[in-house]
Amino acid sequence: MEQPYSEILRYLKLIIKKRYLFVPLSLFIMSIITCYSYFMPKEYEAKSTIFIERNVIHRLVEGIAITPSMDERIRVLRDTMLGRSLVLNVLRNLDLDIHANNSEDLERMINSFQNKTDIKIRNNSLITVSFIHRDPALAKNYINNLVNEYLEKNIFAKREEAYNATKFLEKQVAFFKGKMDKGEDEVIKFRQEQGIYIATDEGSIINEIKNHLEEISTIEIQKKELIARKKSIEAQLSNEDPFTVAMYSTSEIKKTIESLENRIKQLLVRYTENYPDIIKLKAEIEVLKNQNNNSPEDYVNNERDTEISAANPVYQRLKQRLAEVETEIIAFNAKNDHLNTLIRNKKKELRVIPENRKKLADLEKERDSFRSVYQQLLARLGQSEVSKQMEIEDKATTFRIIEPAIMPSIPITPSRVRMILTGIIFGFIVSFGVIFLLDYIDNSVKTSDVLKTFGLPVLAIIPKIQSSETIIKRKKKDILLYSFAGVYMLCILGVLVMEYLGLTYVEEFIHSSFVNHYL
Repeated sequence: MEQPYSEILRYLKLIIKKRYLFVPLSLFIMSIITCYSYFMPKEYEAKSTIFIERNVIHRLVEGIAITPSMDERIRVLRDTMLGRSLVLNVLRNLDLDIHANNSEDLERMINSFQNKTDIKIRNNSLITVSFIHRDPALAKNYINNLVNEYLEKNIFAKREEAYNATKFLEKQVAFFKGKMDKGEDEVIKFRQEQGIYIATDEGSIINEIKNHLEEISTIEIQKKELIARKKSIEAQLSNEDPFTVAMYSTSEIKKTIESLENRIKQLLVRYTENYPDIIKLKAEIEVLKNQNNNSPEDYVNNERDTEISAANPVYQRLKQRLAEVETEIIAFNAKNDHLNTLIRNKKKELRVIPENRKKLADLEKERDSFRSVYQQLLARLGQSEVSKQMEIEDKATTFRIIEPAIMPSIPITPSRVRMILTGIIFGFIVSFGVIFLLDYIDNSVKTSDVLKTFGLPVLAIIPKIQSSETIIKRKKKDILLYSFAGVYMLCILGVLVMEYLGLTYVEEFIHSSFVNHYL
C-alpha cells in the first residue's frame, strides 16, 4: 500500500517541478481541441420512423389468406432500402445525380449516401431510418424520398406478387383440371371395356371352376350309367321283332282308330305334332286304315276278322326308352361341353384380371394424383384471391410512416461538450506524458538513492540555497501562472457549460469575428 502512494507522491512532485511546462502545454492542448470543435464542419441527422402495422383483418383471415412473411421482409429491408437502384432513384428525384461528372463519381456518390444512411429495427415493429449530412435540408429531403420510394416499391411489389401468384395458380388449376378429366375419361373407358373382368372376384371364379368340375364329374358318372342302360336296351331290342300279327274285326279296327285319334287329341293338348308318341300313333292309325281299305267291298259292312301287321308294343317301348337314353346322353354331352367352355372362359378371366386390375390401379392412381394436386391448387387459388383483395384494399400487414423527417436544427457533430471534455482530459494526459518522458531521459542525479547505487558513501546533502528575492520572484511567478491557468480553465469550463445548456454565444462570436470576416 505504501509503494503505490509513494509513486503517486513522486508523480505529483514531478508535475509541480515541471509546472511551467505542464500547465501551458495542458492549456494549449485544451485550447486547440476546443477551438477545433468550433471550426469543424457541422453535420445534421434527419430521421424518419416507420411503424409496421398488422391489420386486425389479417388475424381474422389467418389460414384462409396467405400474405407475404413480414419477418422475411424485415430481414431483407436493410439491403432493399440501401440497394443501388433505390438510392439512385432518390438521387435522381433530388437532381443530385447531375453533380456527378462521370459514372465513377456517381458510384462514389451512391456509396457515400449508402454509408451515411443508418437503419435500425426495434421489436420488429418500429424502423428508424436516419441520414447524416452537412446540409439539413438535403438530409430531410433524402430521408423522406428514400422512405416514400421504398414504401411505394414495397406496395407495388406486394400487389404484383399477389397478382402473379393468382395468375400462376389459375393456369395450374386449368392445366391439372384437364389432366384430371383426361385421367377420369381413361378410367371410365377402361372400365367400360373391361368391366366384366374387373368386377369379378378371383375367389368366386375359382369356386365356380371347382363347381363346374364337380358338375362335370357328376355328369360323367350319370353318362356312364346311361351308356350302360343303352347297351342293355339295345340287347333287349335285338331279341324283339318290330312288328306283330294280330286279328281284328272291322268294328274293332274302327274302335281302335277312334281310340288312337282320341289319344292323339289328348297328347296335342300338351305336345306338338312332332312329339314321338303322336307320330307313332299316327303311324298306327295309318296302318289300320290301310288294312281296312284293302278288304273286299262286299265285306266292308260285315263283321270279319282281319289279320293286321301292327308294331310290336314291347319293341316300341324299348325303342322309345333307347331314344330317351340317347337323348339324355346327348344332353349330358352338350352340358359337359358347355361346362368345359365355361371353365376355359373362367381360366382366361383369371389370367386377364390381375393385368387389368393393375392397369386400372395405375390409371386410378394417376387420376387421383392429378385430383389431389388439383384440389390443393383450387384451395390455394381461393386463398390467393383473398390475399390479392387484401393487398388491393391494403388490409394486410403494412408499413406506416408515423414520423416523417423534419429539418434538423441541432447538429449531431461536432459534439462540443464531448470534445471539450476530451480536450481537458487529453491535455492533462499528454502534458503528463511529456514531462514523464523528459524526466525519464534525464540522466542527472536527482536523489541520494541514486548515489547509493554507485557504491559511494553519502557524507552529507546540501539543499539548494536560494535568496529571498529569488523566492519572492518564484512565488510571484507561481501566482501568475496559477491565476492565469485558473482563469483560463474557468473560461474553458464556462464554454463547456454554455454548450451543455445549448447557448450559442461563443459560436456566434467566432463566426462573426473570424468566419464572416474572412469570407
